[in-house]
Amino acid sequence: MADLPDVPPAPPVPPVAGFAFATAAARIKDWNRDDLALAVATGGPASAAGVFTQSALAAAPVKRCRAWLARTGGRARAVLVNAGAANACTGRQGMADADACARRVAGALGVRKEEVLLASTGVIGRPLPMDRMAAGTDAALGRLEAGQPLEDFARAIMTTDTFPKAAWAKAGKGARAPVVAGACKGSGMIAPNMATMLAFLFTDAAVSPPVLKKALVHTANLSFNNVTVDGDTSTNDTLLALASGARGGGAVSRASGPAYAALVDALSEVSLSLATQIARDGEGATKLVHVRVSGAATEADARKAARTIAESPLVKTALFGNDPNWGRVLMAIGRSGARVREGKIGVSLCGTPVMKAGQPLPFDGAAVSARMKRKEAALEVSLGSGKGQCAMLTCDYSYDYIRINADYTT
Repeated sequence: MADLPDVPPAPPVPPVAGFAFATAAARIKDWNRDDLALAVATGGPASAAGVFTQSALAAAPVKRCRAWLARTGGRARAVLVNAGAANACTGRQGMADADACARRVAGALGVRKEEVLLASTGVIGRPLPMDRMAAGTDAALGRLEAGQPLEDFARAIMTTDTFPKAAWAKAGKGARAPVVAGACKGSGMIAPNMATMLAFLFTDAAVSPPVLKKALVHTANLSFNNVTVDGDTSTNDTLLALASGARGGGAVSRASGPAYAALVDALSEVSLSLATQIARDGEGATKLVHVRVSGAATEADARKAARTIAESPLVKTALFGNDPNWGRVLMAIGRSGARVREGKIGVSLCGTPVMKAGQPLPFDGAAVSARMKRKEAALEVSLGSGKGQCAMLTCDYSYDYIRINADYTT
């Protein structure tokens, strides 16, 4: 096994007023842990918004979430998540199974099935074991009154993750400031083509659905859309945000003003923390990598260059081997589609300039290699063509990435 990055323990996530969380062991796969998670808005319908995969083969729960959020006008009472089976590419049966899962929760809560949002993660093409799903759902419903911390929710939705991912922040100052808390799962099949994993944000702020949706899209573009592990986007990628309004105070009803800015700041802080945890926990990863591109002709060009560098197998394997082979970075820039002028390019590896104005610079390869052995590495590129910039989070490729994915179902 490759050495996994050190992960400092996250501070305990405080309760989010108006939400209850519960988990259960549905035994969807042969593992000895909870693999089903439930979140319920306890005081009535919560404002809800979602951002989903751009895959043409979206999973059944994604299709249902899209349709139901439109039908309810952005309202939800619960979120049901399972690990172990994706319910993607499962045809009509998959849609029927998604409906049955929602109806089971809705019946227990006395609400419409459209108010129960769904998310699944696991092997594509594998139908849900409905008898186990039913038993697990009932068990989770039975635990709601006692309640569980959000960290348990985060642990139950893991697949190849090596640690549960959760974070929280306050939307403003003072004891009455709303809380924003989030949990996510993601380790492989991660790319910036929406939200790139399963992620769930909960706040006790009062926010109208249209404003919550705008804040969520903005947040995703600052965080989850800037993280990549391997360039692959799942059929199930889902980012959901729910706002209970239980904290009280005036509702955030427009996308401007101090209350909206505070909400966006808190959503972004939580989401960036979760996105960073995903990159740190990339399948087989030994280091978190920051890729920063500046001086591009446009922001779009900066994103092209940054993403190509971050997803290049040759760059990522050089990072694993602590090899300061900066030519691989130039290779990625050249094929990225970004407009470049060779005589303007500058590159730094872990703080050491290796190219300036298109000319190679002498550097101590052994010293740079030693710095690359740390738990975090940085690749910085200046294209010298404008003001466009982009920062992305990624990780290296180790032998374990191949091992994990070569026998994932066998």
